[in-house]
Amino acid sequence: MSLIDEELEKLKSYTASVHRPIDFKDFWQKALQEDFQLTAQLELERISYPLTQVEVFKASLCASDGVMLKGYYLRPASVNIYPALVRFHGYSGNRGQISELLFWALQGYAILGLDVRGQCGETPDGRIYPQGGFSGWMTLGIDSPNHHYFRYVYLDAVRAIVALSKQPEVDSERLGVFGKSQGGGLAVISAGLINGLGEEVGLQTKVKVISAAIPFLADFRGSFKMQRDGEGPIAELSWYFRLSDPEHKHEEDVFKVLDYFDTVNFAPWVGEAGKKGFVSKSLVSMGLKDTACPPPTVYALYQALSGEKKLLVYPEYGHESPDEFVDRQLEFLARELR
Repeated sequence: MSLIDEELEKLKSYTASVHRPIDFKDFWQKALQEDFQLTAQLELERISYPLTQVEVFKASLCASDGVMLKGYYLRPASVNIYPALVRFHGYSGNRGQISELLFWALQGYAILGLDVRGQCGETPDGRIYPQGGFSGWMTLGIDSPNHHYFRYVYLDAVRAIVALSKQPEVDSERLGVFGKSQGGGLAVISAGLINGLGEEVGLQTKVKVISAAIPFLADFRGSFKMQRDGEGPIAELSWYFRLSDPEHKHEEDVFKVLDYFDTVNFAPWVGEAGKKGFVSKSLVSMGLKDTACPPPTVYALYQALSGEKKLLVYPEYGHESPDEFVDRQLEFLARELR
């Protein structure tokens, strides 16, 4: 038995410490209904770029609470209908450089990359949260799922996909989402919300393909128990307890809120699109030496995913992806969307 097979056998016995709230579906259905009272429409400003094969735009998208999400939108220059991708970035990152999206536009995709609100890009977060958190975003609004920071981030992610699907040059039947770490989690979550609840709130969009590299935001309780001091965003929870609840008297209240935002709870919706003949396909990667997103939490997410799926395991990698994964991702997306 190979090392990978041995590790996967061990992971099969792991039980995620995730609880799905009784009102989980109602909570997110109501959130989507409120969010899409405002039309999702990209605002584009053409910018000069020294390649004739692509058109490059500054992109803006107004969130339902008025926050203007900023990023880039690229599409091939030839007149055509294209498959389309949304790229989500990692925790405390931003939409990245044009060159990062160029890699995909030159392959024939229309691609959108937006900042996650309030992180390290040009997009602010104008909300006032009733309860502050330790440096970072994990515990912002931790008193209630209705106030938590990630409620708005997840709705922004859905809005980005819907807005992209409305572009006249985009083939809405060939939509994909991808990202690494936080971005991988957002890819799964946004696809789950759209495919699982979209029709119930009047959205016609479906996400066909999901690529989630070393996904974060999964099995918060398990991640917290397995964390090493000071490593990754989950460490923010430790500091929150140190400063606000040193005896952990309200620990379960904190994790009950985080259950509403756990990727494992969204994963079963990814393959639930009601459209006849629709099948979602997912590619997930995992590093066996990852301490930011421990392998059991990634495996729990993978196990919960519905639809067709494949897991790539890298024994010698931590919270990173080898170049080989990019090639596998490229092949996967091309096969399913192009």
